[in-house]
Amino acid sequence: MVKYSLIYSLLILCTISFGQEQFDIQSLLPENGFIPNWNIKDSIETYKGDDLFMYINGGADLYLEYGFEEAAAGRYLNYMSNNIHVDIYKMSSIDAAYGIFTLGSTSKGKPLELGDQSLLYDYYLDLWKGPYFMRFTANKKDNGMIDTLLIFARSIDSKISIKGKKPQLTQAFLLPGMEISNVKYITGIIGLNNVFNFGHGSIAGFSEGLFGNWEDKLLFVFSYEDDRKRREWFASAKGKMQMSKKFSNYTAVDDGFTVTDKSGNYLSFIPYNKYILIIKGIGWEESKPVFKKMQKNLDQF
Repeated sequence: MVKYSLIYSLLILCTISFGQEQFDIQSLLPENGFIPNWNIKDSIETYKGDDLFMYINGGADLYLEYGFEEAAAGRYLNYMSNNIHVDIYKMSSIDAAYGIFTLGSTSKGKPLELGDQSLLYDYYLDLWKGPYFMRFTANKKDNGMIDTLLIFARSIDSKISIKGKKPQLTQAFLLPGMEISNVKYITGIIGLNNVFNFGHGSIAGFSEGLFGNWEDKLLFVFSYEDDRKRREWFASAKGKMQMSKKFSNYTAVDDGFTVTDKSGNYLSFIPYNKYILIIKGIGWEESKPVFKKMQKNLDQF
């Protein structure tokens, strides 16, 4: 019996180890000559924790907010002096990697069947898979360089066996009869301010959030630790919005409130369980049926 228990324990440990993909992040990058005539310029650079500021000083705080662990970067050159830059970021969770991927995404990206989700732009490619976010950048746009980008991306994609799922909160935007585009998954104020500025501290304290476009309107969902936390932060939001210089015409409606921005666009706010829901671009009465659709989805969690 002891023998079988030991074997079972070893199998469990092996499963955990493989599930976490215990390998050096540098090993994901192709070696010299992986593609004929393409070689690494200088050496692979790696960064952990706050060292990321040495690499992307203007954006490291965003990655750290989501939950950054380590990165590897390599620049590849060919005999014609063309170059391709590969960045691999390992995040602390699948949700964090998805969030970083969405924050850089635009409607100009062409979806590809790579990783869990990927988008090809004129001269670069973004790829999300499991806890990894990757960017492949060419120094010029032509068909030959794009084909090479795809070879690099497929090589690294094939080395990562962990697959990711979108955060559960994204299901809030699966709204019948409505197409929500440009969805961004947010975990903090830095990420939020990259998509919309409600004013200092007006919307804060959330554990995760969601942003999306519905035609010319904006939808937001912010999730809090529990109902009590949401109540605290919703009360704070009401107070700050009444005093805001960015918004005006504060009006209490039902259990929510509305304001208008300087262009006269309505923003409607409503609390629901541990969530705050916001719609920008339509008045309160028009917002109510949309809120109900989101609330129905949130009830499924």
